[in-house]
Amino acid sequence: MVSIIVAFKKQTDAANIRNLLTRFGYNVVGVCTSGAAVLNVIDQMIDSDGIVICGCRLGDMDCFNLHKYLPEYYEMVVMGSQVALGQMEYMEVLKIALPMKTQTFMNNIELLETTMLRRRKKRREMPKSRSGEERILIDSAKSLLMEAKKYTEEEAHRYLQKTSMSNGTSMVETAQMVLELFG
Repeated sequence: MVSIIVAFKKQTDAANIRNLLTRFGYNVVGVCTSGAAVLNVIDQMIDSDGIVICGCRLGDMDCFNLHKYLPEYYEMVVMGSQVALGQMEYMEVLKIALPMKTQTFMNNIELLETTMLRRRKKRREMPKSRSGEERILIDSAKSLLMEAKKYTEEEAHRYLQKTSMSNGTSMVETAQMVLELFG
């Protein structure tokens, strides 16, 4: 589930949107009246992504400035009048005109959440890139295993993988242990 932060200039507006979202089962982690408070909530969160639902203006900044400060994997939903949203054509955010229909709003949030969860899954499935130093360390450990245990390169790699998985360590840490043991 994606974490949601609600931010409006008026506390009552923010509370109303939070209540609507929680009624539909969403995880609202913060209700704010300023951009600084939104950024503070984000700093305290462990998750790497989330949604900020806000009005066009907050207590200390507008949505343009807040959008600039959001971390890479955060999405923004801006709610406001048709006129105010019309001035934000170039902003790549979901815009919802007020007054709104509850079901349309919830459908938009559900679609945004689904998209974000797919992106999160793709990011996690991407192989992590290793630095040149880490690759050299793993290759050295494989060479040592090939020499000491007469493994093929594939067997040495598989040995490092299995050992790191069973010990709960990374391949780099396992390679360091192999170099210390056999080196």
